[in-house]
Amino acid sequence: MMNYLIYVSTAARPLNNSDLGQILLESRKKYNMKGITGMMLYSNGTIFQALEGEAEQLEQLFEGIQHDDRQKGVIKLKSGKEASRMFSDWSMGVKASYNDFITKISGFVDPLRYDFLESYNPDHPAVKLLRSFAEYNLQY
Repeated sequence: MMNYLIYVSTAARPLNNSDLGQILLESRKKYNMKGITGMMLYSNGTIFQALEGEAEQLEQLFEGIQHDDRQKGVIKLKSGKEASRMFSDWSMGVKASYNDFITKISGFVDPLRYDFLESYNPDHPAVKLLRSFAEYNLQY
């Protein structure tokens, strides 16, 4: 069984693609070392993240997220267990023009592509919520 945790928060200040690229690089390194995978989407100050890993690791990480001064109003939406890991690594999606450096970083996903979640189980709670967030928040 694989544990998951899904939360939403508000960025303490608006984040540009340079800020988000730095978060992507730092988070992939930190999360990979802890065996945590998932996906983060960002739109207009809202952070939406689905994480997977061992229960203790997720709770420790979430505790840190709640005290992270880069975000506020952290709300856990859902947590639970699924039969297997959904995400093979940790990735991030944001609206970006294709000349932005963030699009070149390993782990970047384009949430404006209709099929960006196609390779994932559509019945997984995290995938359902990520898809919903993308559909309603990441439109041009």
